[in-house]
Amino acid sequence: MNLDPQIQAILDGMAAQPQPAQPPTLAEMRATASAGTIALSPPAAEMASITEINVPGPNGDVRCIVNRPTDEHDLPVLLYFHEGGCVLFSADEFNPLCTNLAAQAGCIVVNVDFRVAPEHPFPAPLDDSFAVYRWCLEHAGELGGDSRRIAVGGGSGGGYLAAALCLDAKSAGLPQPALQVLIYPAVDSADRSASMISIDAFVNESIIAGLTAAHVGDAVLDPRASPLRAEDHSGLANAFILAAGHDPLVDQGRAYAAILRRAGVATEYSCYDGMIHAFFAFGGAVDAANDAVSEVASRLRDAFGT
Repeated sequence: MNLDPQIQAILDGMAAQPQPAQPPTLAEMRATASAGTIALSPPAAEMASITEINVPGPNGDVRCIVNRPTDEHDLPVLLYFHEGGCVLFSADEFNPLCTNLAAQAGCIVVNVDFRVAPEHPFPAPLDDSFAVYRWCLEHAGELGGDSRRIAVGGGSGGGYLAAALCLDAKSAGLPQPALQVLIYPAVDSADRSASMISIDAFVNESIIAGLTAAHVGDAVLDPRASPLRAEDHSGLANAFILAAGHDPLVDQGRAYAAILRRAGVATEYSCYDGMIHAFFAFGGAVDAANDAVSEVASRLRDAFGT
């Protein structure tokens, strides 16, 4: 599969950088990943307001950035969970992306700054995310939102959180989201698919294994860590799964779409050939990333009825 020229240019630029003599520390990995994501991010869209709130969580407050595109009330809401394998990044690096989703989908985007591993390993990131969802079901009106129209979504590890949250909501007897948007989701912590083993572009099996070990540890078969391995997927929210063709996670995203469909869940699957893992956040340098954001926004509008 040929890589998109804009993606190839990014990879060539990364390859031209001096390589460290020693493996980077976690702090160095986080700093490098953060700087790279910020450099490739799309320009932020104009918002009526960008505020921060603290939502009560199981082990303290969960910080959230609330992006509100207009001052209208009863706007639909998207809870967005950032990527990084539940180890890297914070909500801040992805807020320009969230403003673009808010502007194009016409919804409030709550950018959730969940705790990350290894300081806060599984299930801490999921517990935080679920706490924010539960809070929004009762308090979305305080943000100007409509509690009857809440979607969840995220990329990679954030896509995992969105998928697992739907399973948790089902177990708790809570309403399902209006839509689950799973962007190259990491839904199988024990994945040994062909794409995981063979594809090496931007991320590879070794990098993903390190993030998984830090986040999940030995719980790789736990359905809360691997939503693909849950026994029953019926009754979950309708899904939109967005994949990258040149991504180690592409097989598990495709497999999860098939599992959801077999369980009777209305599921759309869209794969961007020539794209790599994480491309969705690269709207400052990759045209296809902006196309993908527009596609997600369109699916959200459909789900919200707007």
